[in-house]
Amino acid sequence: MHDEVLGLLDKHLAELHALRGELARQRTVVPGERRRVAAATAGSARRYAQALIQVLGRDDGDDLPRRPAR
Repeated sequence: MHDEVLGLLDKHLAELHALRGELARQRTVVPGERRRVAAATAGSARRYAQALIQVLGRDDGDDLPRRPAR
């Protein structure tokens, strides 16, 4: 399990690093591009959490928020 958790974390961090690169790159952006990339980071986190829950063998409704905090 340890190797699986590290593998999932490495993949997640690589995705986040790539998305950060897209946000930080100096260029002209199209409307909505930064929002799309920011939303992609949330999707990456969601996929990581779901995969990690499967590896850990518990799916108890986790405590991840389903809606943004206001």
